Amino acid sequence: MVKEQIIHLAVWAALAAAVLASLGEWLHARRMARLGRLAFGPDVKPRAWTSLVPPLRVAAFAGVAWGLTVLLAFDGSSRLAERGGPVTRHLMVLLDVSPSMELKDAGEDGTQSRRDRAASLLKSVLERANSDRTRVTMACFYSDAMLLCKEVSDHELVWNFADNLPLHMAYKPGKTSLLRSLNTAGGFIRDFPRKSVTFLVLTDGDTVPASGLNLLPSSVSDLLVVGVGSSTMGVFIDGHQSRQDNAQLAQLARRLGGQFHDGNRKQIPSALLSRLTAPDERGGRFQVGLRTLAIMALAAGAAVLCLAPLLLEVFGSAWKPLPAPAATREVEA
Repeated sequence: MVKEQIIHLAVWAALAAAVLASLGEWLHARRMARLGRLAFGPDVKPRAWTSLVPPLRVAAFAGVAWGLTVLLAFDGSSRLAERGGPVTRHLMVLLDVSPSMELKDAGEDGTQSRRDRAASLLKSVLERANSDRTRVTMACFYSDAMLLCKEVSDHELVWNFADNLPLHMAYKPGKTSLLRSLNTAGGFIRDFPRKSVTFLVLTDGDTVPASGLNLLPSSVSDLLVVGVGSSTMGVFIDGHQSRQDNAQLAQLARRLGGQFHDGNRKQIPSALLSRLTAPDERGGRFQVGLRTLAIMALAAGAAVLCLAPLLLEVFGSAWKPLPAPAATREVEA
């Protein structure tokens, strides 16, 4: 059930409880008007503060009904409000799927394929991201960028795109174009909120021309270019030696105002993902969600309904009946 429906249902339940409670207070007031001398003595008046009890009891019944309705509508899910909370950050992943990513010269021992190394790096980033407030957009690139998913919260879905999925089969054979792919990927996130996107590029490198590179959209707060594959020993493919060109990748990152990291042997440091992995800025503040408000209303209403009879009994009237004389008690005995 969506939040708007929950609120409407709870409001109607609270109104119904308030009407019934008001009717009960009215009937109780009529009865007390006839029997007030027995309860309050010759003056037939309770203490002044007791006039607050009827409206408080009506509000308490309404609060209890509202709180119980909201809690029952949550179907026992304590994190429904959090999962439906507003998105505060985005991760844009641009993954190289060119045939050179199948070469095995990556990892600590140099026997891992570049594609598998990129998948391992991506999984590490996703595990550190704040899943409740982060949405992931992913694109792959070869001759150009192709959108795979947009604003998803399922990190397993994103990671599976990078894990043993031959995405290069979707392209016609040709040359890798990192520059064109970056320009295309920028259009995928152009409409996102300003400074909300961490842009992650996973590639083994490509020669980037001196011109033709567009500026990143204002939605990007951080750009991180991560290289995979050996940067010292190349592997022959398609008529040339393929290796991670970390000099070109570092230059590309600087041109776009970002940072470069050689991920061939080391995982991406958390310091480079500080905006993505940092706790929500509102996390330190006290926030009252719909479920928390319902619990507070239920607790306050129950407290009023439980304590009101005790307070009325002890402090409701200044008149106290005197104990029966001793002689009368003896006769009665």
